[in-house]
Amino acid sequence: MLENEIYAWLGEHGIQTPAYKLFGLNDDLDVDFYPVALKIQSPKVIHKSDLGGVAINIGDSDALNKAKDVMLANLEQHGISLDENDKLLVSPMYTGIELFFGIVNDPVFEKVIVFGAGGIFTELFKDVCFIDSEAGEQEIINAISQTKISALFTKGFRGKMYDINLIVEFVKKLQQLDVKELDLNPVILFENTLTVVDARLLPNGEPATHATIKYIPGLFKPEKIAIIGVSAHTEKVGYALAKNTSNNASVYYVNPGLDMLFGKKVYNCIEDLPMLDTAVIAIPAQSVKETILKLVSKQVKNIIVITAGFKECGQDESFLTGLAKQYGINIIGPNCLGMYANGTNLTFGTGNIGNGSVNLFSQSGAIVAELMDKAALNNIGFENIVSAGNMADVDFADLVNSYTGSNPINLYIEGILNGKNLLRAIRKTTAPVKIFKAGQTEIARKAAFSHTGNLAGNYEMFVGLVKSAGAKLLKDVNGLLYPHHFSKVIVITNAGGAGTVMSDMAGDKLYQLSPEEKASLSAVLPPNWSKNNPVDIIGDAGHERYLKALQVADTFGVDAIYVIVTPQFMTDAEAISKIFTSSSFKTKVLPVFLGGEMIQTAKAYLQQNKVEFFEELSEAVCFL
Repeated sequence: MLENEIYAWLGEHGIQTPAYKLFGLNDDLDVDFYPVALKIQSPKVIHKSDLGGVAINIGDSDALNKAKDVMLANLEQHGISLDENDKLLVSPMYTGIELFFGIVNDPVFEKVIVFGAGGIFTELFKDVCFIDSEAGEQEIINAISQTKISALFTKGFRGKMYDINLIVEFVKKLQQLDVKELDLNPVILFENTLTVVDARLLPNGEPATHATIKYIPGLFKPEKIAIIGVSAHTEKVGYALAKNTSNNASVYYVNPGLDMLFGKKVYNCIEDLPMLDTAVIAIPAQSVKETILKLVSKQVKNIIVITAGFKECGQDESFLTGLAKQYGINIIGPNCLGMYANGTNLTFGTGNIGNGSVNLFSQSGAIVAELMDKAALNNIGFENIVSAGNMADVDFADLVNSYTGSNPINLYIEGILNGKNLLRAIRKTTAPVKIFKAGQTEIARKAAFSHTGNLAGNYEMFVGLVKSAGAKLLKDVNGLLYPHHFSKVIVITNAGGAGTVMSDMAGDKLYQLSPEEKASLSAVLPPNWSKNNPVDIIGDAGHERYLKALQVADTFGVDAIYVIVTPQFMTDAEAISKIFTSSSFKTKVLPVFLGGEMIQTAKAYLQQNKVEFFEELSEAVCFL
């Protein structure tokens, strides 16, 4: 569309555009409004500014016609031959704050609105945010707040305060537009209005096709399960799967070459099995399709394909998607570690999984295996674990959408295909969603593609959209281990340096003490304590001082209290460690024992008594 046509089209959708006049190339130019901007209007010229097709701040008729001559000469030098169908557009100059609005159709998130600083600053500073086409008002505001230019609406500029609702309502109008691509730059912000000054548009082509989001809560409640491909060889995946389920009478084994394994009967074929709800497949790739078809007759609804050798190796796996759709089944994987649900360990990772409140859904099986092993060491339990693998069928959106509990959902994501559905699922769930996104750099994205066969996508767009929808982005993959969700924390420490580092890491989660709270701490602490949070109780602090500080801080109503212990000469770390078993607190208390040899006994005591603790400051805050 040409610019005047775009203006008319935008006007029909309630978007304010400038007055203008069109002239032929040979016309004498004159208008009754100055200063003006002059632009070439031609389908041959897409990026007008780059080719000298724009002139601004023109003050009179003579300057306008001179600008026309210069412009036409510029275009001719660039090899552009204009004709009688091409026009010159003259519009008033607008002064105000320049903003940028755009619409893109992303292969992962489909229609996305872009907002940020406009004019030359769009490319210079790239101060933009991304807003989903289905975002509500609060989500739009969440996105805008991620830009530096959002200070216009919170702090004002040069004595003027601008209304963020102008931006919100403008974005809502853009959400209704059906276009393939739209650039509105600049859009001039006045105190009470927004006016589009320049526009470029590509009409929509083929209508978007949307993947259906699944709701399958039964996935997390497997009851009658078959493992296809158990093995008596200790180096085989099938052996680990069998060993991890050997005490579960509701798990059936299948292998035509075995009769017994771990004291359980092994079925020689699927046909002999009872009716099932879940199956795990760990057999060569070429036999997977035939096996799924046999399982359908057993009324299996959920199938976990451990087998590798599909998309991640450049091989076709589309038949899995087709089978899932044709038979109404749900397929996890392929190329995955398995899953843990309903207390049943259907993975070939560690057999030492405790029940807890962490939901871990991961694209990488290796990350799952590592975190499961670490969780066992740190006494952390799981509600559900799903190694999603290549996600030929069930993806992150389906998993989040199908979880009906309230415990945190922790996601390790490399790349996704159905981003719009993921945003819908995040909005819908009442459970906190935390995400570690791998594939942040170009090199990492290539590695992720070779690993799982999924494109890692635009990292900045991903982060902006999921944060606005309500998810939290983690900076450390270890944060996926923890169910904690804190907004206000207190730090008690016997070392000022450690407290300062912890303050930087905790950021805005650090609770601000009131004068009354400071006074209550002063009543039990030495006069030279820090009088602030972090609560530095001084290097000679012993068991009694730590306990008194904790008892007082426990009355402040915060979400968590971190207790940092560093091994100074007078520190009795073992005595301090016993506070966490001998005393009870209303607030979540998290010990952080820093050091080496001098705190080994204390750490061993905490480990033995299954007390959650940290050995590094960075890990103590990795989930904040």
